[in-house]
Amino acid sequence: MAEDSRRWFVVPAPVRALFKLFPLRIYDLEPLPYRSPDALRPRPALYIFAEHEHDGDDTDRPSFNPSCLKYQTILRIAGVDVDIVPSNNHASPSGALPFLLPPGQNARPLTGAKMLQYARDHASREIPDVSSPRLEAYRSLLTQSIRPAWLHTLYLNDQNAPLLARFYLPTSPLISLPLHHTLRAAATAEILKTTPHASTSSSPSLLPPPEHLLADARSALEALSTLLGSDDWFLGAANPGPFDAEVFAYTWLILDPHLDWRDDGLGRCLLEFENLVAHRERLYRRCWGEKAALSLDDPQVGKQQQ
Repeated sequence: MAEDSRRWFVVPAPVRALFKLFPLRIYDLEPLPYRSPDALRPRPALYIFAEHEHDGDDTDRPSFNPSCLKYQTILRIAGVDVDIVPSNNHASPSGALPFLLPPGQNARPLTGAKMLQYARDHASREIPDVSSPRLEAYRSLLTQSIRPAWLHTLYLNDQNAPLLARFYLPTSPLISLPLHHTLRAAATAEILKTTPHASTSSSPSLLPPPEHLLADARSALEALSTLLGSDDWFLGAANPGPFDAEVFAYTWLILDPHLDWRDDGLGRCLLEFENLVAHRERLYRRCWGEKAALSLDDPQVGKQQQ
């Protein structure tokens, strides 16, 4: 009986011969990716929504997402050099981008106000700490008037659907279709939370008409234009600060020619206020430099350089 049981566990000769060939080849160990948390990096890494450069040249363009662009700009205002890592919400510890991973193996990701504090602590250029009782009121113009119009323009306006697909949707229709519905539902819910027509329902039929959203955005831009006046930076500061970055995060994208807006209603509103357009260009050139400004302001220049 014992002899029979041993036969069951005898490996056939062909199989034994096959396994004697393994491993066929032992490859040299590869280093961990540079973005790996276990890899020592000399600079902090900023994880944001960003387009991958097909030519491999990291031009470090402004993010196409306003929340990401805000902190990307703040870090540049402070003179903090970071490595840009194109990412998505699934990679974020908080479930949303952006986040900053300081150098070092035991570093913990930073989000929100902690990123601003990191920028202040490691700044090579001063970030003005401007406090004003008016600041929160003007900041609410961005969140309650300009952002809803932005969300509708990008996520709910069918004319700009190609741009939404380019930024946030995978190429597979099996995945992109349900994700598209999810993004539209989330945008609808956020608009309803920040407008006077707020409702517990997320039905698109309860949204304010697009022309009302644009009118509110225009009124907000007019108020910001009045606040800026003839100054270079908001609230009369000598240098740009966080609020300048917050405004820039929308004004840059609204007029960015690389985004190829099919419906540019927000852009037409912004162009009415020359000082906001000048502020946009001024801050971009300060943070990204003259050479980058030339190639980004004129898409034809970028094509000629390729």
